[in-house]
Amino acid sequence: MEKSAHKYYIVIGLLLVAGALTVMLRNIRVDPERPSDFSAIPLEIDSWEGTEYPLADFTLEVLKATNTTSRRYVRSDGAEVSLFIGYFVDQKYGSQIHSPKHCLPGGGWGIIESHKQEIEIDGQQFAVNRVVIGNKKMREVVYYWFRTRSGVLTNEYALKLDLVLNSILLRPTDAALIRLVANVRGSDEAVADTTLREFLTSIHKPIEKSLPF
Repeated sequence: MEKSAHKYYIVIGLLLVAGALTVMLRNIRVDPERPSDFSAIPLEIDSWEGTEYPLADFTLEVLKATNTTSRRYVRSDGAEVSLFIGYFVDQKYGSQIHSPKHCLPGGGWGIIESHKQEIEIDGQQFAVNRVVIGNKKMREVVYYWFRTRSGVLTNEYALKLDLVLNSILLRPTDAALIRLVANVRGSDEAVADTTLREFLTSIHKPIEKSLPF
C-alpha cells in the first residue's frame, strides 16, 4: 500500500511540474531581433513583373498573421504565378498557422493529389508540398512550405513540434507559410510545375531575405 501511495505522489508531482512548465512557457515571449519585411521581395525580378493584391479584412481576421503579402507575377511569355506569404511573429497566442490542406478545398474546389517534392535550387535540394487542386472547369498546382528558425518544414506535425522545441529553448516561436500557385493549362501539369520551379529559383533568395530567421 505504501509503495502504491508513493508512486501516486510521484505521478501527481510530475503532473504539477509539467503544468507549471506549460504555464511558464506560454507566458514567456521572446521577440525576433528584427521584423519581417516583404518590401525586400521585388515586384520586378528577372523576367517576372508582380502586382500586390491586398487581402480582404475578413481573410486577415481568420489568418491572424502578423504580416502578409499576396501577389500575382506575370512573366514576359505570359506565364503566371500567385505568391502568398503569411508571417506569424508568435504562434503561442491564438495565431498558429492554418494548414493549406484545410484552406484550399471549398467553393467547389477539392484536392486531387498531394505529396512531398524535392526541387533543386542553386545546386541544393529544397523540399515543398506539391498539391493539385481543381473544380469542374480548371486545375491549379500549388507548392507550399513552412519556414521557421529550424529551417524549411513541410509537415504540419513537425511545425507543432518545432513550436514546442523553440518554446523550451526560449527562442522566438515565429514562423512563415509560403505558397505558390500556377494554373494548369489544358491537362499539362508539367508546364505548371516548370513555371513554379523557375519562379521559385528567382524568388527564393528575396523571400529568405524578407524573413527574420
